Amino acid sequence: MALLEVEDLRVSFGETRAVDGVDFQVDEGQVVGLVGESGCGKSVTSLAIMGLLPRRAASVAGAARYDGVDLFSLPRGEMRRLRGPDLAMVFQDPLSSLNPVVQIGRQITEVLERHRGMRGEAARKEAVHLLDRVGIPDPARRLGEYPHQLSGGMRQRVLIAISVACAPRLLIADEPTTALDVTIQAQILELLKDLVDSEGTALLMITHDLGVVAGLCDEVNVLYSGRVVESAPARDLFARPTHPYTVGLLNSIPRLDLPIHEPLRPIRGSIADVIGWNDGCAFAPRCDRVAEECVAGEPPLIGAAHMHRCVRAEEVA
Repeated sequence: MALLEVEDLRVSFGETRAVDGVDFQVDEGQVVGLVGESGCGKSVTSLAIMGLLPRRAASVAGAARYDGVDLFSLPRGEMRRLRGPDLAMVFQDPLSSLNPVVQIGRQITEVLERHRGMRGEAARKEAVHLLDRVGIPDPARRLGEYPHQLSGGMRQRVLIAISVACAPRLLIADEPTTALDVTIQAQILELLKDLVDSEGTALLMITHDLGVVAGLCDEVNVLYSGRVVESAPARDLFARPTHPYTVGLLNSIPRLDLPIHEPLRPIRGSIADVIGWNDGCAFAPRCDRVAEECVAGEPPLIGAAHMHRCVRAEEVA
């Protein structure tokens, strides 16, 4: 049994469907990537799994089974109990995720008190240990500082320290390297990889950066307009992409093995240029390989280990 199994996940905000039938799974100790442009449904998927979407605004259907238990059927109190010891999340923007008027130390010890029953000096010592573990210098002094006194990379490390304080079995990282410089990005990714290797934590990595995917993920799910359009082991995806959208993402990345003056080939149009999945492939308005069969009805997700949602997959590969 997979640690996390997401099946036919659908999330709507009024008439707008942000996630439209997403399926994937995460095994113990595995790193799985959710990849795509902004607006494809990655973050909404993670928030739905964590039960953090506003219930009045969002309609959630389908299933997200953690260790065989459907998270969507759990009462709020039981879901709160799972967050921390079992499920944890590193949010995209650390400055808005941390409380700006509460000291860093208190934000960490609060988690330790609630989920691990630690108090006083024991909680403080563990908070110092957690900050030291994620590579923050002089951690004892940082406990008394506020988020605005830390750099972006240090704030992200604090978020990771809070997330791993209870040694969760599943960690969701929502674009944890966004807005960080390249050196800090590498340090954060190395930190996440070390946590997976040392603790056996399963990691769901949400990103638009295929460079991050190449260095970190075991399995990759490429999302477009709320659906998975390609799913494969990372090595297979890079060696033989079968969906034009995946090819477009790969072609948009600077490469050292290309001539120095070779221009990038961005995907034309924007993510707003879509058609309904019932009418055909949502990517068709932006696709350079579009044909009549691409707009002749809903394309299924087919394949075994390497799945795709494209009628011209063999030609693309």
